[in-house]
Amino acid sequence: MMRISKLVVASLFLSFLSLAGWGQEKVIFHYRFNENDNLSDWTMEGEGKAYIEDGKLILEPIHYSMLKSLMDEGTLSTNNVQEEYRPWLVEAMTKKYGDDMERYYIKGENGEPVFRGGHFNFWNKKYPAPDDFALEFEFKSLSPAPLHMIMFCALGKNGESIFVPSMPPRYGLAQEIMYGPMFQYRISYFHPSRKTANMRRAPGREMVAKGKDAVSGTPGKTYLCRVERVGKKVKYIVDGETILTFHDETPLKGGYWGFRLMACARGEYDNIKVLDLTTP
Repeated sequence: MMRISKLVVASLFLSFLSLAGWGQEKVIFHYRFNENDNLSDWTMEGEGKAYIEDGKLILEPIHYSMLKSLMDEGTLSTNNVQEEYRPWLVEAMTKKYGDDMERYYIKGENGEPVFRGGHFNFWNKKYPAPDDFALEFEFKSLSPAPLHMIMFCALGKNGESIFVPSMPPRYGLAQEIMYGPMFQYRISYFHPSRKTANMRRAPGREMVAKGKDAVSGTPGKTYLCRVERVGKKVKYIVDGETILTFHDETPLKGGYWGFRLMACARGEYDNIKVLDLTTP
């Protein structure tokens, strides 16, 4: 009789969880990076490379080795100061691209060309997220220098894919994704000197939320990061702790997602999950 009662209580408890909307996560896909062909689901924009090493996804700027040497010898700081490392990037990329270097410049406030190259976006092109979703990933920085970001809810202004031919080409410049014909949210993390995680909304690069930089506290540690978008609310969670929350009265819908790294950053990613949080 006691055993039957316990089963009844357990059944009622599970029913309550279901009614409350808990336990409803559906895994759309789970990247474990044990096979090289996992990378065929992704596309690179800008000066970056992605490869699998010991079952982990490594994201690394093309010119990272050069900049890392300059940081190690003290010529550059580890604070992600573009004015410091810009001359070395311009020289290296001019040798590589020649006349095509103009695509890495934007128009400054006074109309002068300003170099903004050297960074990259790494998009997942196969599994766009539904409207209510979570993205989970394990992250470890492999460089003392910032900056890492996750981009999500990325769609064209008319709801189209960001990969359609009518979209302008992208070369890893922030202006292409924050001021171009694209809607998206972006959360930046791992910036030990800044000490904050910042959430922005595009187009317009509007700062909408800020929290502590939880992933820069312990060098060499792997953190479990999670981004949730349900209804009008977006959350960024690290190791179970909510870091920031944004309530959007005109929320962006589900869409494409990916990672962005600045020129001096290098990181290890694993166990990336796309989760459907749609309430039945």
